[in-house]
Order: sequence, then structure tokens, then C-alpha cells
Amino acid sequence: MLKPVPVEPVLSVKELYTLYYFHHESGYRFAGESHDFWEIIYVDKGRASGINGTEPYTLEKGQIIFHHPNVFHNFRTDGAPDAEDGADCDIFVVSFNGELEMLEQFRDHIFTLSMHERHLFREMIEEGKQVYDKPFGKNLVYRKDAPHEPEHLPGAKQMIRNLLEQLLISLYRKQQECPAQVQSLPMQSLGMEYQIVRQVVTFLDQNIYNNITFVDVASHFNLSETQLKKLFREVTGYSVMQYYRKSVVGRIEYHIRQMDKNFTELADLFNFSSIHYFSKFYKRETGHTLREYLKSSQDVSLP
Repeated sequence: MLKPVPVEPVLSVKELYTLYYFHHESGYRFAGESHDFWEIIYVDKGRASGINGTEPYTLEKGQIIFHHPNVFHNFRTDGAPDAEDGADCDIFVVSFNGELEMLEQFRDHIFTLSMHERHLFREMIEEGKQVYDKPFGKNLVYRKDAPHEPEHLPGAKQMIRNLLEQLLISLYRKQQECPAQVQSLPMQSLGMEYQIVRQVVTFLDQNIYNNITFVDVASHFNLSETQLKKLFREVTGYSVMQYYRKSVVGRIEYHIRQMDKNFTELADLFNFSSIHYFSKFYKRETGHTLREYLKSSQDVSLP
């Protein structure tokens, strides 16, 4: 009599958050965010660059990067002057969570995809169109007005999960067997300017609760304000304080989602002089209030 052979998964995707395909024109910039789930950025056409934690990165066509949970990241189009498609960029974004401990070894790495792996992305998009009957270009796995509406085609979300797990296992094998197709960050040869920017980003992250100023940063590194501004923007495409403020907002929202402190305690944690200035800072940076974010984070239900 045959005995069953147990199947022990090496990873498991449990939740889907986003599934997007974007076309971005030359000059597009996304200021950045951090969140408590995993995210993949895949460049289908053009070239993109940004910061992943403390590391600057550049993605060419056919490459992906993983954004780990609670790591600040941003993005901008970065087409080569002689590129066939100009400086426009098409990217695929998928974010998810689950039992994914083995993905920790993907930290600060860029993967060059095989044709099979690229095809898995395209299949995910096609399945995403079948989750809800809605215009393409939206978040294909989530619709806020009706998150529990039945799938347009039964099993579409499960197919996306299966395709994503296939991709993750393929990348894991590639890292083990074909290291030449996996590159550690940063892709750029680390000249002095990149070393300084990495140190600045690390300093900002270490002081995320201290409400520091641009003068504090320049003084710490013994750089003139003009020199620091130029250097940081040339490497990252963003200003020092824009990066810092977005990091602070991301950490504030993390604490709100965890519901581990009230707003007064958060104002004190982030070294604001009062709840009034703390609330004003958050409203200025995000366009909505702390209470609005708290409500939206509680209302969101996954499909």
C-alpha cells in the first residue's frame, strides 16, 4: 500500500495587498514609504532608481528588487539618454505577506529575471484582471468600496498566490545556483559620494525619533549645507529632509497600525513639543489627519 509523501512548503503567501502595472513618464518621482508587508518592484521597460533602506539602487529592464517590511524605499524614473523608449518606465508592483522567512536572504539584492520568471509576472497581471470587474490600472487585488465582493473569475486570487510562490521559489534557487544573476546592492561602484550618502541615510534612520534638522545633519558630517544638498540629491533624487520626513511619517503610521501608543505618547516619542505640532506635521506631510489614518487603517480589509 502506498504511503503519502508529505509536501512541506518552503514558503507560503497568505495575503495580497497590491497588484499594479504602472506606466511612468520621464521625471516621475515617488517620495517614498515604508509598510509592514513585503513588496516587489519589477522594471518591465526603461530604468528606475531610488533608495532601499540605506542603499541606493538602480533597476534595468528585466530586474527586480525586494522591499522588506518596515524598510523605507522610494522610486524615480531614470531612463538612459540613448534609451529606445526615452526615459519612460513601466513597472510592476506586487505586495504580500505570509510565512516568508527565507526571503530575508534577498535583502539588498537585485535579481535579473529569466524569460520564465518574466512570464510569471505577466500571468499574475492577467489573473489580477479577473479578481474584480473594474478598469485596468487600479489595484487589481483590492477594491475599497467592495473588498468582499466575489471574484470575477473563481480562483483568481489563488492563482496569483500560486504564481507568486513559483516566482519566489525560482528566485531562491537562482540565488543558490546562479549567483551571477543576483547582484548585491548598490549596483553602482561605491565612490566617495555614495559612501557619504549611505552614512547620511543611516544617520537619519538612527535619529528617526529625535526630530532633527538639516543643520544637525550637515553639522554631524562636517559638510556645508550647499554641499550636502547637492550630494544627496545627485545620488538619490531627493532632498535630505524629504527623505527624513517620509521616514518619520512611515514610522508614525507603523505605530498607529500597531496601536501601541496614543497620539500624545507618539508626539512625545517623536520629540515634538506638543500634540498640536505633531498633528500639524503629520497633516502637512500626508494631507490627512492622524485620526483619519487611524480609521482607514482599521477599515481596510483584504480581499
